[in-house]
Amino acid sequence: MPMTKRLIPTFLLIVCLTGVMSAQIGESADRYLTKRAEMGGFSGAVLMVKNGRTILRKGYGYADVEKRIPYTPETRQPIASITKMFTSMAALILRDRGRLRLEDTICTYIHDCPAAWQPVQIIHLMRNSSGSPDYESHLGLGSEKYLVFMAEPNSSARIVENAKKLPLNFKPGEKFEYSNTGYIVLSYVVQKAAGEAFESFVEKNLLKPAGMKTAGFVGKEDLAVGYTFRDLGWEKTLRGVSLTEGHLKPTPLLPTSRPHGDGSLYAAVDDLYLWSMAMDGSGFISRKVVEEAFTAGIGGYGFGWFVGKGFDRNRVRHNGALPGYLSNIDKYIDDKITIIMFANIDRARLNSITRDLAAIVLEKPFDMPVQGKVIALTTEQAAKLEGKYKMKDGAVLTIKNEPDYLTASLEGRYTAGLIPIGVTEFYFPLADGRAIFAIGPDGKATSVNMRYSGEDHIAERLN
Repeated sequence: MPMTKRLIPTFLLIVCLTGVMSAQIGESADRYLTKRAEMGGFSGAVLMVKNGRTILRKGYGYADVEKRIPYTPETRQPIASITKMFTSMAALILRDRGRLRLEDTICTYIHDCPAAWQPVQIIHLMRNSSGSPDYESHLGLGSEKYLVFMAEPNSSARIVENAKKLPLNFKPGEKFEYSNTGYIVLSYVVQKAAGEAFESFVEKNLLKPAGMKTAGFVGKEDLAVGYTFRDLGWEKTLRGVSLTEGHLKPTPLLPTSRPHGDGSLYAAVDDLYLWSMAMDGSGFISRKVVEEAFTAGIGGYGFGWFVGKGFDRNRVRHNGALPGYLSNIDKYIDDKITIIMFANIDRARLNSITRDLAAIVLEKPFDMPVQGKVIALTTEQAAKLEGKYKMKDGAVLTIKNEPDYLTASLEGRYTAGLIPIGVTEFYFPLADGRAIFAIGPDGKATSVNMRYSGEDHIAERLN
């Protein structure tokens, strides 16, 4: 038999096994997200792709709770700071067309540029190393002050004018400090260099070539309603509440004046996957430009992407947050994995969720969401758990019975409350995990496992 004929069955077997494994991974991820939604802490959509094969593409919860409109993969919502990767790419395109240089001072493009901005180069804005104070930090994202400011006309122009009056936080290029203000200024630079509206340039040169037909800049489009909610208390949170129970409060969809290059795009998960494919460097964006965007500057920030590691693998990522909305895109470059997550509840633990989905697709340990009934410990029960415990790295973990609840303090790292869901088992909210105590013959705890992110962190009691 010719060699090629002998290899065909083997090839088909590999394809079939790959398909079965992908289906199993997708089912596992679906169970995980279904539980999150059932507990009332997640509503949105996911798209997970590996080697071009869709592992999971599904919506959960509601795009509009009051009208009971389901959230689907086609649902669109604001993607907030993920917009920054498009703003940076617009600058790179203009660079390649000879319309600007990344080393240019931004005062070449900014009207009434203050003297303090003369040393600021375009690349500093792109790298978040300009020293420009962040307006969101000043206003407080989601605060009443923030909502009022952003609802008024010309917020982008007012943000820039306010920034002109402030000193820089540090010498440009000296360090990393995330600045939404810097990216608004960058969108003004792009607009000036392009000779047309920022939004028009991005749509024609990025969204359209990438095939992102349902993406655009927030205006009056039919988007998912964004929600927030107040603290429900641990009993309800850990028991779980239905998304229709009434705890979700709609947030206003804020008008974004033009240009707002820090966070004014909306999209569906499919749109962002098209962008992810464009960032593979085989289409209208060259591999050379992609490598530039994925090269970390100070603080691990590239051009609109955080560059680093996840599960010891090369990963580029960005997240977005606005009142009512969260979004994540993670690309594991060498593994050819893209994970896109949208949520229209701004208190969803989207970073933890995205991490767990990555663990699932990479076949790493993960934990299902913690659910249980909150109990009350007696003073005697708590006393048996109190004490000092030594971690493997030598750090000392102190368990103490405070007036309201047990606390865990790891020296130099954190102090966190522990919510009892059993005599020896607790919810660990800080890390969205569990604290599990082992009890010795004398009734006292001998060790505690601070388990989170699918990993055990065991500490043994010190005498």
